[in-house]
Amino acid sequence: MEKLKRIGVYLCAGILVAIDQLIKLFVINNIKDNSITIIKGFLKFWYCENEGVAFSIGDGHVPVFIVVNLIIIVGLIIYYETNKKMYNQISKMFFTMVIAGGTSNLLDRIFRGYVVDFIDVNDFIDFAIFNVADIFIVCGIIGMITCLIIKEIKDSKKSIAKK
Repeated sequence: MEKLKRIGVYLCAGILVAIDQLIKLFVINNIKDNSITIIKGFLKFWYCENEGVAFSIGDGHVPVFIVVNLIIIVGLIIYYETNKKMYNQISKMFFTMVIAGGTSNLLDRIFRGYVVDFIDVNDFIDFAIFNVADIFIVCGIIGMITCLIIKEIKDSKKSIAKK
């Protein structure tokens, strides 16, 4: 049963990767040469090839980012596998999101030489163009940090109650 639960995390991550890659394929085939306004003054889809990382930092260093991206993903999986008992269902969900987002952007770097970004909120706020995988990563990290903070608070309350 435990093996089935562990496979579930990776199966869900694979599904999220597939969803992100299908969305990127749609963007490449339908939006590459123009932009589409989704919500006027707030959100538009605009095709962008990002050879860097967050906010296009390090443009042109794709091989380095492939190696770093791969090391981070493998490191996270090793950490998860050696500490899986500390994960509850919610923290597993957030872990899955981080792994899926990182893997999808890694696949972009390996097979395209850049990450496909397309979500543009610059009419509303000055911000980088991003993609669904980036949303998975950011939400997953925020969720994992929140879970850790909540766990620490609960553990400290238990510790105080024992005294």
